[in-house]
Amino acid sequence: MDREHITGWIDEKRAKLLATLPTILFFIALFWVVHLAFGETYLLVVSPYTTLFEARFGKYNPPGQYLRFFLVSALALVAARLAVTGPVLCVLINLCVPFILVYMRSSQLNPRRYFPYTMLFAFLELRPENLIETFPTQAAVLATSCALLSAVLVVAGLFARHGRRARASLHENIRRLADDLDRIAEGGVGPILSQELLQVRREIAELAYTAREDSSAPARVANLLDMLATLAQRTAYLTGSLDWSARHAEQHARCLRELASLTRELDAALEGGGNAEACQALLPRARALLAETRISEDRFRVFFRSYLNMVVLILRTASDPYQRVWHLSPANRARVVLFRKRPTLDSFEMRFSLRCGAVLAVSCLSNLLFPVDHLYWYVLHAFLLLQPFPDESSRRMRTRMIGTVIGCLFVHALALLNLGWVEITILGMILIAPLYASTPGSITSAFFATAYAVSMASVSIDDAYATSMRIASLVLAIATVALVNRLVCPTSDRRLFVANMRQMLDMVERSWELVRTTLDSRVDTVVTSETLLHFQMVHSRAAGFVESLGQEGEKNAEIAELAQYKDAAQRMLFCLWELMCELEQLELLVRLHEVRANERRTFEKIIELAQANCAPERFGTSVDEAEELIFKLSEADLRYVLQQYVDRAGELRLAIDDARGALVERPSYMDEVRG
Repeated sequence: MDREHITGWIDEKRAKLLATLPTILFFIALFWVVHLAFGETYLLVVSPYTTLFEARFGKYNPPGQYLRFFLVSALALVAARLAVTGPVLCVLINLCVPFILVYMRSSQLNPRRYFPYTMLFAFLELRPENLIETFPTQAAVLATSCALLSAVLVVAGLFARHGRRARASLHENIRRLADDLDRIAEGGVGPILSQELLQVRREIAELAYTAREDSSAPARVANLLDMLATLAQRTAYLTGSLDWSARHAEQHARCLRELASLTRELDAALEGGGNAEACQALLPRARALLAETRISEDRFRVFFRSYLNMVVLILRTASDPYQRVWHLSPANRARVVLFRKRPTLDSFEMRFSLRCGAVLAVSCLSNLLFPVDHLYWYVLHAFLLLQPFPDESSRRMRTRMIGTVIGCLFVHALALLNLGWVEITILGMILIAPLYASTPGSITSAFFATAYAVSMASVSIDDAYATSMRIASLVLAIATVALVNRLVCPTSDRRLFVANMRQMLDMVERSWELVRTTLDSRVDTVVTSETLLHFQMVHSRAAGFVESLGQEGEKNAEIAELAQYKDAAQRMLFCLWELMCELEQLELLVRLHEVRANERRTFEKIIELAQANCAPERFGTSVDEAEELIFKLSEADLRYVLQQYVDRAGELRLAIDDARGALVERPSYMDEVRG
């Protein structure tokens, strides 16, 4: 390695250390606050709160976030207290709490969102005596930690202005969307631009999803991001079949330039938090375009009208100073939650919450029943080794074992120096810096974690016992996590892909229910936006897996089996995406009262036929019966969207048949265990 590479490596490590400096300083500050105020037996909560600080430090934190720190901490404390009451409650509570903290908080896009609070719950159980004998003191420790966490984040937020960063991302993507509309006007939607539109849709959807799911943007900005994600979705609708022949090209180009210009003016009107007068002044132009433009080509007309309707909604929302921030009613919140998460074993979140509960139940019960000094390291190792994706767990088993052994050798050598309490404590504070600057799950991270934990423990126990206990508890944790991953809801890449495919088909069925609901009552735009965003997240995960099929086929027999159906899988994903596009457009048309009163029964019959044929085993088998009903509807846009749905449903049926069900059939439990 030459000098240039060494210099680059040093600069990279220095930059990473500086980036994690706030986290390091927070750990040290909280460590000494808890140590001096309450004693060293309560120091185990420092790591969970530091992890929580690390997760929230670079994000916008709404006022409700600080209340959430206290409320969820209280929930974790009460649950941990009940868990250490006895063996039966220990098992039950450790099985139930992950359902709340893992199932409800994590998703495939953000699988580790469960981590800080679940870590707090698990770490509170590490010392049962703190919960049984000195519960008020333990509660005071948590309250103090939450107060310090909140205070530091408030001060950091005043300087960082994360809300402005979220708004800057909003404007950047609005301008990007306008540029893409101009590019389409110049040359139509070719393969390269088609990929760009889909990429824009995906990136904006992830931004909007994260802003809403993680509370990482002010509420009004999150609303605008939701609506922008819908705009991007409707623009990506152009990547479907579209007539760009000479007789339509000129009109399409003119309309697209109008939309691009309007989108840039929208960006300017929203600048600086939203200029109500500028938004109000732009509304007549958007409404005039909607009312006066006549377009003959069906797909482009549907896109043009739906795009303008969303622009009008954005302008109306931004121009009204009394416009309420989107808040879901209890009924609509239930719709969104049920759309995102269903208590089924097809769900990624459900499978992981069950594995997490099993690991915590076994390890925490052992820690409760056997009074072995520092056996709580078994719980700690098991919790940290368990990861949402089993492959990551396997990798961490290797890296943590290597890092732990090296760390124990380091501490054993350190014992020869006969350091006192002060020297060991100073060393521990020094070791914290590279620990948090290391990549989580790496050998380096495991080394510094072991060096810190064992050196601090050697103050009160013999270093030989500490090192042997650290390694023994890790071996026990590896065995536990390996068995749970293999036997309790095993989640292979194939199993997850099949689950995602079935979940998307289920979402199509539930979207028909949303269309039916819109016929009878007002459904907030945010409900449609949230359901669409979640579908896009699941679709992106499935698409990523399909893209990797050719690369992993030689390494994994299970993946190789699916690789032969890669073409069918790609067609399935395309059809599913198109189906959700049509359903989103259909829901908008129903909201705009395109279904006439005398045709309502016909439309309801179409819904019944479509919804009854959404299961993977029969998808699209009888939907063509609805075609003769579709021709009875008066509105051209309604007929077009429904006909597109029928056509895509038929294509999807063929793709499922071509794959002989391999893409949607659940593997048996024995296949999963053997896999």
